[in-house]
Amino acid sequence: MTATNNSSEQQPSLTVYKASAGSGKTFTLATEYMKRVIENPDAYRSILAVTFTNKATEEMKMRILSQLYGIAHGLPDSDSYLHKIQESITFPSTKIRERAQKALGQLLHNYNYFRVETIDAFFQSVLRNLARELDLTANLRIELRDKQVKEKAVDELIEELQPNDKLLRWIYEYIRQNISDDKSWNVIGEIKDFGSNIFKDVYKAHRDELESVLGQEDFFVQYTKQLRNIRERALAEFSKMGEAFDETLDRHQASIDNLKSGKKGPAGYFIKLSSGVYDDSTLFNLTAQKAAESPEEWLRKGDQKDKGLMTLATELTNLLNTTEQRRRQLLVPFRTATLILRHLNQLRLLGSIEKKVRELNADSNSFLLSDTQLLLNKLIEDSDSPFIFEKIGTQLKHIMIDEFQDTSTIQWQNFKILLKEVISHADGTGLIVGDVKQSIYRFRSGDWRLLNNIEQEFPSQGHLLETLKLDVNRRSEKNIIDFNNTFFTIVAQKEYEALATDNPEEAEQVKKAYEDVCQKAPDEKVQTGFAIIKLFPKEDYDYLMETEIAQIITMLKGQGVRQKDIAILVRNNKEIPTIADALMETMPEIRLVSDEAFRLDSSIAVNLLIDALHCLMHPEDKIALANLSKVYQKRILNNKLDDNDLFIQGKDVTDWLPKDFTQQSDSLLTLPPIDLVERLFAIFQLDTLKDQSAYICEFYDLLNQYLTDNITGLDNFLEQWNETLHDKTIQSDGFDGIRILTIHKSKGLEFDHVIIPFCDWQLERRYTLWCRTDTEPFCQLPLIPIDFSEKSMTNTFFEPDYQHEHLQNMVDNLNLLYVALTRAGKSLFILGQRKSAGRRSKVIEESVEEMQQALSGSILTGDMDDKNDTISLEFGTLSTPKDETKKASDNIFQLPVKTLKIEMESFENMVEFRQSNQSKEFVSQDEEPEDRQSSYIQLGNILHQLFSQIKTADDVEAVLKQLEFDGVLYDDVVTREKLQEMLNKRLNHPKVASWFSGKWKLFNECSILHVNPTTGEVMTHRPDRVMTDGQQMIVVDFKFGNPKPQHIDQVKQYMQLLTQMGHAHVTGYLWYVYSNKIEEVK
Repeated sequence: MTATNNSSEQQPSLTVYKASAGSGKTFTLATEYMKRVIENPDAYRSILAVTFTNKATEEMKMRILSQLYGIAHGLPDSDSYLHKIQESITFPSTKIRERAQKALGQLLHNYNYFRVETIDAFFQSVLRNLARELDLTANLRIELRDKQVKEKAVDELIEELQPNDKLLRWIYEYIRQNISDDKSWNVIGEIKDFGSNIFKDVYKAHRDELESVLGQEDFFVQYTKQLRNIRERALAEFSKMGEAFDETLDRHQASIDNLKSGKKGPAGYFIKLSSGVYDDSTLFNLTAQKAAESPEEWLRKGDQKDKGLMTLATELTNLLNTTEQRRRQLLVPFRTATLILRHLNQLRLLGSIEKKVRELNADSNSFLLSDTQLLLNKLIEDSDSPFIFEKIGTQLKHIMIDEFQDTSTIQWQNFKILLKEVISHADGTGLIVGDVKQSIYRFRSGDWRLLNNIEQEFPSQGHLLETLKLDVNRRSEKNIIDFNNTFFTIVAQKEYEALATDNPEEAEQVKKAYEDVCQKAPDEKVQTGFAIIKLFPKEDYDYLMETEIAQIITMLKGQGVRQKDIAILVRNNKEIPTIADALMETMPEIRLVSDEAFRLDSSIAVNLLIDALHCLMHPEDKIALANLSKVYQKRILNNKLDDNDLFIQGKDVTDWLPKDFTQQSDSLLTLPPIDLVERLFAIFQLDTLKDQSAYICEFYDLLNQYLTDNITGLDNFLEQWNETLHDKTIQSDGFDGIRILTIHKSKGLEFDHVIIPFCDWQLERRYTLWCRTDTEPFCQLPLIPIDFSEKSMTNTFFEPDYQHEHLQNMVDNLNLLYVALTRAGKSLFILGQRKSAGRRSKVIEESVEEMQQALSGSILTGDMDDKNDTISLEFGTLSTPKDETKKASDNIFQLPVKTLKIEMESFENMVEFRQSNQSKEFVSQDEEPEDRQSSYIQLGNILHQLFSQIKTADDVEAVLKQLEFDGVLYDDVVTREKLQEMLNKRLNHPKVASWFSGKWKLFNECSILHVNPTTGEVMTHRPDRVMTDGQQMIVVDFKFGNPKPQHIDQVKQYMQLLTQMGHAHVTGYLWYVYSNKIEEVK
């Protein structure tokens, strides 16, 4: 371990550990925590340790508790911790053990004060303590599902659009622009995708500024007009440039044939301009450059003596120079305007989407987790920091921050104030641990530059800052360490050189981040371990990759390696099924463990429950019933059925299902959802299925949480299941099998043997990048969404933004590779594709020859010059696993976990309770006249709902049952029986009986759209019931109040619109349901 201490006179208050992979980060943090509680067993109340994941929190807490126990009881496994503590504490061993025992007791008896938590959990606790100041309810629910909330907000915005809404006009303009650009007219998907930007820190930081500008009257129209004018003027000039060339030739009575190489020569520059090519990077190529310098380049040697042609050539040279100069002047504003216009229509919709998100959260008493940091940041900026920390309710003296490289800028701004406050006191200390090289969460706003330049964060307190480097790798064998040291030294230098020419300052950041990449091996480690890079040609690449993975696994198994000691790391989730399917086909005897395999929708029992719920809600769905029958017969009863057996003569598909399910469907639907699921579990005998208990328990928790958070019915749950809930996973630790997971999820883990297939991922992709410029008129927007790509941003005012983001992507991809390669303990297999420009394997291929020279004993095979040849670099030897059976630990916190089999049972409820899930929708309906009593309003709303769902009189009973199940009919005022009696009387009216007889084709509550000829606005009308028998058209509006003149006008307008649509013989009626009076409208 190396150290940099800025002062020897004063003990540092802030210590920064830069901990490379496998160097004992958790050991260091746990030791630092234990030091403080051993010095003072009550110190835990003043210590806050934050991490970034729940798993890291659990690991840290367990490490502290187990090692305090081990030290207290003199266990050999804890000696390394004891010795490390003794380096700082002068207590004798006996006293340290006594203090450890006391500290352990304090932590266990006051566990709520054991403040090791995620950074999100910490800020949530701050948020709740500041609820009053932030105008929030103290019992608010933290919402984690940004995407689902955003999509619901967009859906509701679209549904609630009214003809005179400006939002509707904006969307129409958006559609028109898309159509003119030959894009899809269906913009909803684009709006939802772009709407994700409201959750990004950069947008939130400038949201108020953006809304202020976009809210100015006519700003958007004027700004768009300016941008379009810039484009149109440039296009006009580009066109004239080609015309000037033609005019010059005409004046000299010459043609392109008189010029050197014809269209392929210098004239090609102007020909491309005339054809609309004005921003091609190859336009001003080497041929054109030579022609701009010398008139002779325009003519063949034999023609250079012709004075007339030389005069022409001289003119063309001058024209080329002035044209190119002007083209470059026009090109940057032209491309900038084009780039901005791509997302401008979407940008002005963001404010409406965000407003709707706020409304949804307010309705559900929830708060977006992604909003926490900004809200606290604003409060802290406007307040005294001591007030904030007093409200937190703790007096902190020691703060520890783990995985600091993943901290976002706004998180750090909030946390830095607290940290500075703590270390400003004589007994206050801070501890930061991180590794820039393992920063791979920039998509969550993680900023590695904070750790890279940590000294700049404390300019006035530098003398209190100490930087320590943990550089001994205790995870990997020595050959793996040497291989990675060599590899990343070479690759980091190549990445630095690629940046240094154009961006020397940015390049220095990369150099600094990887200056400590070389690690040491512990003295006791011998030269063991194996690593290989293998790059395949493009032809048959997938086949070669799949075959190689299978051969590696076979070889490892032959060496006696256990499946659970092997991990396959991939860049993206989409690669997991491809690899898994290939391995299961060629090696069915192996077991693969992945999050995909432990999703709830991979469970037979859960899927059967979902299908059963769907069939109860939709008994008309014969396909779903057939599928449920087939699964039940085959997986529960072990009957072999094919599809034809389900439909044999004389049998209905429901005959294959349990009779308790088919015969009691109505009574089942009256049960509360949790009770219903328990009853279905018993009816379908799901307890007979093996290894399903964990899935069922997780499903129950999921359903219970959903019903707690949402006032909706089962149909809504099933819809949400199909959209998002199905991919929830159960805990998969402890399963014996080959792990297959993404590099991101592997962070913090270690495996003896690591395979990295498809190590050739694309380095940059297209996404939205928020930029700004100081150039008029573009700078009128304080923040501008741009499509990120080198092609689109080159030759624009956003080119510096591209260069900066390119550096970030370069570091991201290098860090991903670092995290992947440093997971390995004993062997490492890197597999990729050759000759892959723009992909990760390119720099790997460029490095293998240097690595072969630097690594003594390494072997490089394959022809580097033959792109169709496989190349391979091997280093080290794969050692045979030793018998690693460990003695059972005497530490009670490290006892092996025992798997207990649970039996799911249902017990009859002694008390029934039903709560409405949908009655809320009837509370806020538009009221009838003010003198109506609330029961009339309730009844009118229910009747309106009834009639909108009834096609014929035979539907009444089923619709009433559904309303009762949904909780709409929930009291003694309006009951199913009373409604049934009332409807029977109303439906006996001869005219009403005809309307509900079934002879009509119906258009219930369909919208009629028309354009107001005066205002040009799109108007929407929704008659209650429109019927046709092919000869005549009848429109009926139901009324539940007293007759009013406007009722007649309303129906007349419906009739007029239907007539304009081409329907003949249109008749209209008003039906006053309470009085059962029918009035024909003429």
